[in-house]
Amino acid sequence: MQQQDQTALASGTYDIPKGHLAVVVTHMVCAEAAEPRPQPPGVVLRREDRIEPEVYRMLFRMVGRDWLWTSRLMLEDDALVQILLDPSVTLYTLQGEDGPLGIVELDQNDSASPEISFFGLVPTAMGRGIGGWLMGHMQQRLFRGGADRIRLNTCTLDSPNALKFYMRSGFRAERRDVQVFPDPRAVGLLDEAAAPFVPRT
Repeated sequence: MQQQDQTALASGTYDIPKGHLAVVVTHMVCAEAAEPRPQPPGVVLRREDRIEPEVYRMLFRMVGRDWLWTSRLMLEDDALVQILLDPSVTLYTLQGEDGPLGIVELDQNDSASPEISFFGLVPTAMGRGIGGWLMGHMQQRLFRGGADRIRLNTCTLDSPNALKFYMRSGFRAERRDVQVFPDPRAVGLLDEAAAPFVPRT
């Protein structure tokens, strides 16, 4: 999702255009890593130096479909490859015995204040302690690399547990904004059955 307008909203109710969604985005920061946890058995974290756009999109959908992740799906191949080959962007995939378990994408353009751009697990990997280990591992790695703080954001379309998870991992809310964007189901980026708990208009 791209932030389009910095105008502050006055108190009140606002109509959302048909075929669009509105979310509240919470921007978060942490200044120290969570306590390290043992790596879950059968889980392998792999840094992806080169990944084909279609493979990346497949993983992105596997992790983000139920939360209507869209930003990377809207990019043409050339634009996506440019991001993935950017030396300041680091992509990790999490693999298990039966296939992919999740992805982490880091933006380290500002090495003192890097951002966890995407952090997510496939549905079958949730609730197994994998997320807590993975977040602590990423935090430890970034702080050892010279970060003073780590940034990320979550929104009201994410898992209801996401905000609590980030707070338990040491993140605190810094600011919030509202973003409006086309419903990815309405424009064919995701199938009609995605995120059944989010009604279409």
